[in-house]
Amino acid sequence: MNISFGAPLTSHWQHIHADWWQDDQGNDIHRVEIDDDALYHCHLAGSPLPWDAVATSLDEAMAVFDTRPKERRVPGNGTRYRRR
Repeated sequence: MNISFGAPLTSHWQHIHADWWQDDQGNDIHRVEIDDDALYHCHLAGSPLPWDAVATSLDEAMAVFDTRPKERRVPGNGTRYRRR
């Protein structure tokens, strides 16, 4: 399998192995092939969901994390978030 993508990995993304990338915040991107099509499952660090977004390219997957508003936990309640 030959993997090629147009986006250079920025300094905060690490290419863990052939189909997995992780950034310095713990967010993950997993490449999955289904019927010869590649999908990129995006998982936000700390999320209980198996994936939070699906993209059709690595560029698009990385953009999911770059455009998401920064959130932080409200002290005393682990299920609520507040935008910064």
